[in-house]
Parts: sequence; C-alpha cells; structure tokens
Amino acid sequence: MGIDIYLEWPDMTKEENDAQITGFSTISGHVGYLREAYHGEPYATRALVPEAFDEGEAQIPAKVLQERLGGVGELVVQREKEIYSQTNDAEIERVLQSFKDFVALAATKEAEHGQPCTIIASY
Repeated sequence: MGIDIYLEWPDMTKEENDAQITGFSTISGHVGYLREAYHGEPYATRALVPEAFDEGEAQIPAKVLQERLGGVGELVVQREKEIYSQTNDAEIERVLQSFKDFVALAATKEAEHGQPCTIIASY
C-alpha cells in the first residue's frame, strides 16, 4: 500500500499516460508520477500537493509547487534517512530529483497549455 500521485494535462497522450505505470517507482517524477509507501511520516507528497488529498485531485499552479519544493526536499531527505536508514547521498538525491522533475514537468505542461495540471492523489 502506498500513496500514488499522478500529473495530468490537456491533450495527454496514451503513451504519456502509460509511462506513468511504473510498478511503484519512487524515481519517476519525470513522467508525472510520485510514489511513497506507508512506512511512516513525514510524507513529502502530502506537503507538495495537500489540496489533492482533500478531494482526490486538484489543479495546483506550478508556481505554488515550486514554492513548496524547498520544504518538500527537506522532508524527502528526512524520510530517506529516518524511515529507510539511507546513508547513500546519491540514492537520496535520486528520490529528491524525482520530486524536482515532477514539478518541472508540471511547469512545462502548464506553460504549454496555459492552465495548471490536474494532480491526482490515490492512497
């Protein structure tokens, strides 16, 4: 069991949608998918997209996601170290980069389409 976050945008292709089916990867933000397992707090996904947890989905402007990214990054690092006892900085950076990539993709798609992406929280 876990938390799955999906990014959707207008004119999303089947290939783009299919790329989000990653087998619960924690490093697939670049395709618009984030994953956290229920192994304990803190949950970085809940800090990044809290509105999506309220109703199951939300349109959150990329600027808001970018503003939250610093604090979210701190939670990602804390989670990796405390919950998973991760000491390899490169592995921690891979998970952190996934969140950065997710936000960057949201910004790119918002710029292309002139509206925020829809963010879906499945948990």
